[in-house]
Order: sequence, then C-alpha cells, then structure tokens
Amino acid sequence: MNYTQPSGLFPSEFLLIGLSWIQNQRLGVSFLFLVMYMMVILGNCIMIILIWTDHRLHKPMHVYIALLSLVDLSISSTVVSKLLVILWFDSNGINSYACVTQMFFTHTLCGLESSLFALMALDRYIAVCHPLRHSTIMTLSFISKTVIFVVIQRTTLILPLPIMTANLTFCKPNIIYQSYCEFVEIIRQTCGDLTHLMVYMVLLVFLITGVDNVLVGFSYVNIFRVVHVLKSPEARWKTLNTCSAHAILLSLYYISSILPLFIFLYYPNPPLNIKFLSAITSFLVLPLINPIVYGIKTKEIQEGLKRLYWRLLLTNNIIM
Repeated sequence: MNYTQPSGLFPSEFLLIGLSWIQNQRLGVSFLFLVMYMMVILGNCIMIILIWTDHRLHKPMHVYIALLSLVDLSISSTVVSKLLVILWFDSNGINSYACVTQMFFTHTLCGLESSLFALMALDRYIAVCHPLRHSTIMTLSFISKTVIFVVIQRTTLILPLPIMTANLTFCKPNIIYQSYCEFVEIIRQTCGDLTHLMVYMVLLVFLITGVDNVLVGFSYVNIFRVVHVLKSPEARWKTLNTCSAHAILLSLYYISSILPLFIFLYYPNPPLNIKFLSAITSFLVLPLINPIVYGIKTKEIQEGLKRLYWRLLLTNNIIM
C-alpha cells in the first residue's frame, strides 16, 4: 500500500508503526494488554456502579472519583482498542478522519482528567481549610455546574485542533511513529508555516493545564499551611491522610504528562519502544491504577465495596 500522497493534500490514511518493534511477541504482548484493559474496565466500572448506587457515597470527592473513572475508561478505550487491532490483525492503517477524531478525544479527555484532579484538589482544600463550610459550598448543584462548564469549555477549546490539523499542508509520507494518533507525530508530516497552530497550542496549555495547575498549587499550599500549624502529630497525619490518595494519583498524572516532554527534549528521535512506554503509561497503566489506589486509600469506598458485596451475595441467595 502506498503511504505517500500528493503534496499539500490531507492524506486519506495514516500508518501507525509504533508497535513495529514487537515482532514474535505480538500474541503475548496483546494478551497482556487485553488483560490489563479488562482490569481497567472492571475496576472503573465497579467504581462507577458503587458510587452511583450507594447513597452514602454521594459526596463531592466520591462523585469526582466516579467521573474520573468514567474519563479513564473512555480514554483507555479510545487508544487501547486500536492498539489491540494492530496487534491481532496487523492492521496498522487508520483513516485520516478517524485519526484526527481519536486525537480530538484523547486531548479532550486528558483535559477533563486534568480538570477533575484540579476540582478534587479544590474539594480537599475546602474540606481541610474551611471544614464548616464544606457541605454548603461543595453541593451536588455546584459539582454539576462545574463539571458541565469544564466539559463544554474543554470540548470547545479542543474542537478547532483537528479542524486546523486537517487543513495543514502535508508533504511527507503519512507514517506516524506511534501506536495512536499523536498530535506531534501528525504535524511532523506537514510543511509550511505552523505559527498560528503553535500560538493556538500555547493558548490551550495556558487555558487548560495552566489554570488547573494554579488551582492545584493554591489548594495544596493552603492545605500544607493548615497542617503546619496543627500541634498534634495525630491531627497532622489524619489531615494529610484525607489527601493521600489524591496526592498519589496527581503525582503519577504529572509524571505521565511530563514523560513525553522529557523524551522529546532529551531524545529527539527516541526508539519506538520508549515512545510507546509513555503512551501506555498514560492510556493504560494510570486508568488501571486509579481505582485501585482509591479503593485502598479511601475508607468510605472500602466500606461501600463491602456493602456492595453483601448486597450481591444476598441477591444471589434469594435467586438461588
């Protein structure tokens, strides 16, 4: 199949060769990824169903956890489904419009994930620094409005990206050295002036990541200030423990976000397996870890899981 096109035209198809380094291990690797993906589906679905059905978990932080699970499930499905198709059927080609659509969803969902972590940080800030006002500020109405605003804003901001990308001038073989449609890899196939696109990307970083990081920084600076003035070590530990699950996952999220930038700066032409590592970390490993960490570190969710288990056991006994 020919993967070149007349200069200037948006190609009809892209070739994803990010998994070409996997030769004889395709079956074993695909089985590993399938098991991990099934665990992502299972873990995040359990978290969503648990919080949705248990009225005792209809609290701000738990609602955000359920929404995070929904985003993780969506972002993993967006990338891993095509990854498995490549491994099983050696189908490396992807329609160009399907490619920019995948790019749109990955960027939008990553933006939503960033905003959810920021809103969780805000919830922890209010719970620690203004505990008496927490129930009056963090209402379900407030949560609904902020989430709807974030979804609309992120979708609106990201929507021009695939449109602008499709209208670029393409003059190189339409080969993407990644296992999914990564924005940087796509624009490497272009030529001409990219100034307007770069300005737009800087604006996106400022409006999405920048605002979220400011909110996270503000929240944790004030949380640490409150913890510092507490005299009892037990009180300090108890206060920090309420933020531990969020802090762990937020740190992992930042590491996975910085990893591609680190690779780009220090390895301008990295091996395909190194590039694949950064992708699989963001789109498979983190969605797998998130529900596990919240299940282990959050007492209310542990108790909710026990209640869900006994409800299912009781229902099964009645049916039997």
